Amino acid sequence: MNSELFDHLKDFTTNPYLFIGSGFSRRYLNLPTWEELLSNFFLISSIDGEFEYYKSKCNGNLPLLASNLSNEFHEIWWKNDLYKPNRTIYKTLASEGINLPLKIEISNYIKSIQSISKEYDKEIELLKTSVIDGIITTNWDNFLEENFNDFNIYIGQQELLFSEAISIGEIYKIHGCVTRPETLVLTEEDYLDFNSKNAYLAAKLLTIFVEHPIIFIGYSLSDNNIQQIIDSIVKCVEPKNLDKLKNRLIFVEWKKDAEFEIKDSSIKLPDNKVLPIKLIITDSFEPIFETLSTLKRQIPIKILRKLKNSVVEFVKSNKPTSQVFVADINTITDDSLIEYAIGVGIASQLLSTQGYKSIETIDIIEDILNDNKNFNSKLLVENTFPKIIKGNSFIPLYKYLRKENLLTKTGTLKSKNKFELKKNTPNCFLPPIGYIKKQTEIRRNHKDVNSIINSFDASHSLNYIPLLDFKTINLNQLLKFLRSCLNDDTIKNTSNFRKLVCLYDYLKFGIENNASS
Repeated sequence: MNSELFDHLKDFTTNPYLFIGSGFSRRYLNLPTWEELLSNFFLISSIDGEFEYYKSKCNGNLPLLASNLSNEFHEIWWKNDLYKPNRTIYKTLASEGINLPLKIEISNYIKSIQSISKEYDKEIELLKTSVIDGIITTNWDNFLEENFNDFNIYIGQQELLFSEAISIGEIYKIHGCVTRPETLVLTEEDYLDFNSKNAYLAAKLLTIFVEHPIIFIGYSLSDNNIQQIIDSIVKCVEPKNLDKLKNRLIFVEWKKDAEFEIKDSSIKLPDNKVLPIKLIITDSFEPIFETLSTLKRQIPIKILRKLKNSVVEFVKSNKPTSQVFVADINTITDDSLIEYAIGVGIASQLLSTQGYKSIETIDIIEDILNDNKNFNSKLLVENTFPKIIKGNSFIPLYKYLRKENLLTKTGTLKSKNKFELKKNTPNCFLPPIGYIKKQTEIRRNHKDVNSIINSFDASHSLNYIPLLDFKTINLNQLLKFLRSCLNDDTIKNTSNFRKLVCLYDYLKFGIENNASS
């Protein structure tokens, strides 16, 4: 991690966007440069003549070169038997324009030659863990969506302009994608059409630029396309506010063997305007992605996107009528089942009495073992336990009774309380009679929890651990074992597991000396 970059990014209230260019695809997919792509394709296209001849007519204008090659290739694609299989598949699409045959074959060619570079495995793994709010890219390949599969994809300028994009968990492929050849921005005509709509695109992207830090990676500072996009955005900003973009625009310049460096710099835009930026010079992207992976996101990206997209108001009430479900949001995997409410008020009051009636035994167990639910002990005792204790399952509740000062030093209820402890007494933690008969043998051969779990499988250990002298049970060893059981659905739903959790709860919190340790 680079501390200087982290310090710079942590001052923003939002996470970064990545603006990714062709250098990314060359690095990770071994794809050629744009000119190399056209040259390599030319060799297999059956176009007559020399590639250099067509190049000489364009004065370095690659979109014009693509247009000229497209004109030559159009006739070949429709008549040459080499392309007969693809004509069968794509003839309807290809009939929509003279440039479509070239786009179809360029898309297929890219898909056929791209290959993940093993040299950068570590960078790619770090990239996947990066905490970012979204990606804008001019790349055609599908590397990004494969590595950010929770993100929504918008392909082409038109789809972005007319979408209900919400700027969270989204990838904007503004130059198209190989999965939809018709969207590629490839020829001179494509660029003229794209640039004519730059003002609309800029308006769409402006919110992202003013709300997020933007990290440009895979581009040259002199890249004409990126300069035009930035210039269109800058034109939407009053001159007095231009300096506010300074710290938000971060360009990454790759330089072989360079030490990581971040400094103030500038980019020259059309009409000789100069825009201040932050410039990172580096040989490796690892420090960047590692730094991004350390940023904070409290809510998973899929849920955050749905939350922003579909929010209902929660009206504060002393008598809420809707159900409140209590869970760790990171454990929710099916976002289609989620409904949201936003509340304003005291946090402890927003989780209502009705919500505490919806808490299940497994929620209590998870909190006992991981201390991660932040439950209100008073509400649990008054609203949760009376409901769930009526069943036959064992409920670990000493932790909360102790917090509410409802227990004596020895773990019995104070006489003034109406709450009943029926099954939560030490003898009830013991296993079935068949196991109890082995208590003398277990105590003779095993002195602590680890000795048992190293000698038996988990299901037997659940029954043998309670046979130990309670004074010899190491609570840290027991806690570690119970946490491991929590990850096994076949075990965590058994009564033996719940009994052992209750025993841990009793030893840890029921006896006052342990509760205070």
